[in-house]
Amino acid sequence: MTKNWGISVKMKKRGPIILIAGTSMIILAASIAYSIIPKEQGSNGDFFPSPESLFDNVSDKVTIEAGSVYAFPHTVNTAKVPLMWGVHIVDYKPDDSVGITISNIFGDKFGSFVEGDPIFIKSFDVAKVDTYNFNVENKGKAPITIVMLFTENPEKSKALTDPNSPFVKNIIPLAEAGFLLIVGIIVVIAGIILSVMDWRKGKNQSSRYV
Repeated sequence: MTKNWGISVKMKKRGPIILIAGTSMIILAASIAYSIIPKEQGSNGDFFPSPESLFDNVSDKVTIEAGSVYAFPHTVNTAKVPLMWGVHIVDYKPDDSVGITISNIFGDKFGSFVEGDPIFIKSFDVAKVDTYNFNVENKGKAPITIVMLFTENPEKSKALTDPNSPFVKNIIPLAEAGFLLIVGIIVVIAGIILSVMDWRKGKNQSSRYV
């Protein structure tokens, strides 16, 4: 009788303990998010990094007339690394569309793409040190202004390794807070379910001895 009573008490406690743990996670996640967002928005409003801030090399803004092509050369300094590149239409309109063809100085082709989104990002592995031409054609009916974005070996880019970059300072902590919030909510739900189950078991056991 005493042994069963002790087990019953422990079971009754597990639900509230899990519930408290989940609530603590939610509070911690909210505290992290609160400590980041108001401070950054109040200072300069640039909480979320722009696409350009995620790349090590950004071209000047270039306006391309409808039906025209502009070539953006980029020299890769290291062989056998991935090259991440992107096109950003900074004055994007719903009907804008671009065609991108990649080649080197020898005329070898490395892909052709047609996109109608304001930002388009891809990557490919660089076999050797070379200069690549990114030929961007304006397939829309109005002029567009674009910038080309390049990063060699993205895992070691400044956006991910610089502790002062917007991505490291803002996005990573916010993602961690979001993950902690989701886990906290799941734990709270589990604690509530266990509490209800243990309460019902305790009620059924009490009715047996009446």
